[in-house]
Amino acid sequence: MSLIELIRRHIKTSPHTFVLLALLSGVSNVLVMTLITTSAGVEQAALDLRTITMFGLVIGIYIVSQRGLMRITATEVESMIHDLRMALVENISHAELLSLERVGRSEILTGMIRDTQTISQASNILVIAVQSIIMIALSMVYVFLINKIAFVLSLSFIAFSMLLILRHMIALRAELNTVYEEENHLYDGLRDVLEGFKEVKMSPPRRIDILAEIDIAATRARDVKIAFQGRAAQEFVLSQTMSFLLLGIIVFIAPMFFSVEAGAAARTAAAMLFIIGPLAMVTQAIPIFATANAAADNLSQLEHLLQSLVSTIPGMIERPLPATFEAIHFDTVSFTYVDNKAVDMFTVGPFNFSIRQGETLFITGGNGSGKSTLVKLLVGLYYPEKGVIRIDQQALSAETYSSYRSKFSVIFSDYYLFKRLYGLNAPSPEIIDELCLLLEILGKVRLKDANRFDTIDLSTGQRKRLALLVTLLEDKPIIVLDEWAADQDPHFRRKFYQELLPHLKALGKTIIAITHDDRYFDTADRCIALEEGRITSDISKKPLQ
Repeated sequence: MSLIELIRRHIKTSPHTFVLLALLSGVSNVLVMTLITTSAGVEQAALDLRTITMFGLVIGIYIVSQRGLMRITATEVESMIHDLRMALVENISHAELLSLERVGRSEILTGMIRDTQTISQASNILVIAVQSIIMIALSMVYVFLINKIAFVLSLSFIAFSMLLILRHMIALRAELNTVYEEENHLYDGLRDVLEGFKEVKMSPPRRIDILAEIDIAATRARDVKIAFQGRAAQEFVLSQTMSFLLLGIIVFIAPMFFSVEAGAAARTAAAMLFIIGPLAMVTQAIPIFATANAAADNLSQLEHLLQSLVSTIPGMIERPLPATFEAIHFDTVSFTYVDNKAVDMFTVGPFNFSIRQGETLFITGGNGSGKSTLVKLLVGLYYPEKGVIRIDQQALSAETYSSYRSKFSVIFSDYYLFKRLYGLNAPSPEIIDELCLLLEILGKVRLKDANRFDTIDLSTGQRKRLALLVTLLEDKPIIVLDEWAADQDPHFRRKFYQELLPHLKALGKTIIAITHDDRYFDTADRCIALEEGRITSDISKKPLQ
């Protein structure tokens, strides 16, 4: 029972409070039924003020207890979902890049959005169902007191119908998992269309194939959902039919074989009419509970998966590195990509080189040469499989990697531009204007609310300049630029190499740029060329000053 376990782990309100409110609500329902059934045959003049007052009091108790129960449920469930989402986000933030790349974004997003919404939407219905169970149980006690034969018949019918429905719902649990799997495939296809829109637009055969794949996943999910909802509808109709049959047996059949007082039969029938509504609610709640339970199970699996990706060692104390450094050294560093079956796919390295503080280093090489992997090793997003990275004479360790990464500002080739300046103090308008003028985007973008850009809807080259503006605001000692100049127009590309890089170097920055602009190689202190995961040349162009 994943949902129950999830609630038990996160609930903050005492279970006794829930039980008390549910009991008060259920008892008040039964008392309303009792007052109505016992007073229905009484002469109007015989109804005294005490009965009417009791009826109003019972309704008041129901209103207070029901509102309290629903309010507490909403608070607890939404707080639980908030805690779950924040725990998942926290685990993601502490995971390693390579591990997260293997999980897939669709599974994470569907868990955090779809499954949490499923639990949220089901919460009140499930609480009402629990309350309905209490009311049914109390109503059956009332039936037992007035008509034991009707009690036996009713209990038998209810037990039989519930067992039948539960058996069918258990069989549908596997189909729910299939629905979720197909929806994940559907989200993958939708993400392909949105994130690869340009590529889809450029190739009609690709568009046709993607749409066909999405249609297959959507059709499978639709068919399984239709089957699930159809079964649920059948069970609801079955429970209603069983209730009507039960009423017919109590009113028409039972008096033919058993001696039943006329008044008792009427009160029993009235009580059964009160039970039909709660019984229908319980029947409707069973598929909802199955769906919410499957969602909770998925969330639990996702939580465990993300926890397994967390790189932080329990009890580990992160240690800072010195603020300044002279060089970063790669000592026989290598890294191997493996597939899902742990089979080696591609190895880069071993690398043996150093990067001096204040150096402007260009990294070149063709596609698949290992440039991006080298950069991820350099900035600490990938860990070396073999060898060691040292900053000056200190070898990096788990305790120092966070401090090491904080020395880098990186604009990756597939960078993400945040609209808000996260992690930065609000800069003055004068500084923003100065940087915008330097990067030739003055008037294109401005800050509002001190730390949020009014727009990031810019051209590709301008977006990269805005990303560089954020990098300059971070003011970190090492700047890494992955094919940054590739999307700039000829004028600004020339300005980047001949003005911006010397400007950054004059500020004391260490610059590492992946580039193919060989006409500007003379602006670097040094060029490293890669081929098939190996350094094929390491040429110093000019000495450090």
